[in-house]
Amino acid sequence: MQEAEQACRRGTAYWIKGQLDRAIAKFSEAIELDPQYAKAYCNRGTAYFDQGDTARALDDFEHAVRLDPGYARSYNNRGFVLKSIGQLDRAIADYTQAIRLDPAYAEAYHNRGLAYAARGDAPQAEADQAKYRELLAARKR
Repeated sequence: MQEAEQACRRGTAYWIKGQLDRAIAKFSEAIELDPQYAKAYCNRGTAYFDQGDTARALDDFEHAVRLDPGYARSYNNRGFVLKSIGQLDRAIADYTQAIRLDPAYAEAYHNRGLAYAARGDAPQAEADQAKYRELLAARKR
């Protein structure tokens, strides 16, 4: 597992630098080392999405959710892909699950608020954005 975590960290470093092909290679290496490592699937899904490959991204996020249903980030990221392809109700459900798993997950509130806004639900969108701002302010304290 430690080797898989190291490969995943290297992948994240490449992703931060915008070197997506190298990031994907490292995340794939982590998955080969530990096929049950949900975080590596989640991270690779993010890199695929950043490359514009929504199908592979969605597949990796779904795999991550199956491996670790308690990992909030996988739901948030899958919701992001679903929103991008117009599946707003499914995206909102994923953001909601991410929030259930981690009530302090500010980005999930932000993303859910954007999905509600896209669906035309201004009151819910505003409530989520207010919660997002509240959580960000709490981080700064």
